[in-house]
Amino acid sequence: MKKFVKVVIPPFIGFSLYFIAVRYSPYYFTLKPDEMGSGNLQSFMSYYRYCVPLLGVIGILTQLLIAVPVWDSVSKKSALAQWSAFFMICFVCLLLSAPVAYAMWDEVSGKHLLKLCLFMTGVQIGYWTVNIILMYMIDNWLYKPVQAETTEE
Repeated sequence: MKKFVKVVIPPFIGFSLYFIAVRYSPYYFTLKPDEMGSGNLQSFMSYYRYCVPLLGVIGILTQLLIAVPVWDSVSKKSALAQWSAFFMICFVCLLLSAPVAYAMWDEVSGKHLLKLCLFMTGVQIGYWTVNIILMYMIDNWLYKPVQAETTEE
């Protein structure tokens, strides 16, 4: 049950936060699928609005196959190893945001690819920070390790 909670809850809450941000923005009702390549915030919001079911499935699969096993192995190590793993995640987010930013980039309008790449990196790091905090809370607060009670005689 604990693994199921760690696989479903963090992606659900992470994507819900982004959904709330997109849904309650002033642009929500004007977003169209053909705006996805314009390289601005509205294009990202449009992409998210129309692809959220696919992103949810990808988020759960990523959580199941990568995030939870890595978390389980790193959470038992030293603080230095945990911070190293976090910075490695940030670097991977930067590497993976480049193709997404390139796909959203519109060369004709002259939008800066680097700015879009950094924005996408920030979005991913925000998601993974929420994800890590939730897995920490699940491990340490929701499912506290049962400690043996000592009885003094």
